[in-house]
Amino acid sequence: MSSALTIKNINKSFGKRKVLHDVSFETYTGEVFGFLGPNGAGKTTLIKLIVGLLNLEEGSISVCGYDIHKDFEAAMSNIGGIVENPELYRYMTGMQNLRQYANMRKGVTDERIREVIELVGLSNRINDKVGKYSLGMRQRLGLAQSLLHKPKVLVLDEPTNGLDPAGIKHLRDILKNIAHHEDVCVFISSHLMSEMELMCDRVGIIVRGELKSVQTIDEMLRSIDSATATYEYKTDNLSKTVLLIRERYPEYALHEGEEQVFTIDVPSENCNEIIADINSLIISSGLRLYSVYMHDTRSLEDAFIELTDEGGTQIA
Repeated sequence: MSSALTIKNINKSFGKRKVLHDVSFETYTGEVFGFLGPNGAGKTTLIKLIVGLLNLEEGSISVCGYDIHKDFEAAMSNIGGIVENPELYRYMTGMQNLRQYANMRKGVTDERIREVIELVGLSNRINDKVGKYSLGMRQRLGLAQSLLHKPKVLVLDEPTNGLDPAGIKHLRDILKNIAHHEDVCVFISSHLMSEMELMCDRVGIIVRGELKSVQTIDEMLRSIDSATATYEYKTDNLSKTVLLIRERYPEYALHEGEEQVFTIDVPSENCNEIIADINSLIISSGLRLYSVYMHDTRSLEDAFIELTDEGGTQIA
């Protein structure tokens, strides 16, 4: 992986209202980077600075090593993106839209047009008029349009807005494939943390214009403190196993389920030792232990709340 975006000491104000406060971080090709925060936190403002839609007042932004202030054209040649909704001609076909856009870019071949159509999964509808497309199909056509010139950085602002669950999953799979197999940095802004948890390799969290954290998803989830750990068990005799454990360990919360399954909550601090003792108790009592695993109930939303103490609320 190589450097994709380098953001250094960015400050931005609108009148007397300061929107971004000394924001600095770096992203890399080959990753999906989630830029997360409540509505009004400064996500779209930074994106507009990155793609050149707002003037940079303080700090610097480099795209693949090109400073957008000193070498704007070279920097922008490495960026593709959709800010808000893709601009499409609804009376044209998908193919006509792509060819129209390709004429504004140097070196976009017919082969490249076919590649991006295949990449976003529109091969069977590319000759239909865009006015007949669903919202998800228009998003994918906009994505194809932004990829025509082979950018190393793909910037997307709330791309899943308005999509149904199937459309969100389809778009998620496409973006992960672009990042991991096309060696592109997919920089995606959103406030939908459950979706970003499934999509992103790393995330940056911004609140009230201040960058709070940049970590991998795993690092962020591990940062959450939890007093208890929940384990799920399956044995050959639910009632006997539950009775046995409740007699030996009455202090732990145990919840019976179906199909010989139950869960038990134990202290996180020494959970490995406790679970090993419970396993030994079950087996030594002549019961059969089919499976045991830890339920990881932590989420990116939990990490956001803990790291920012904002509760995910809107910010004016």
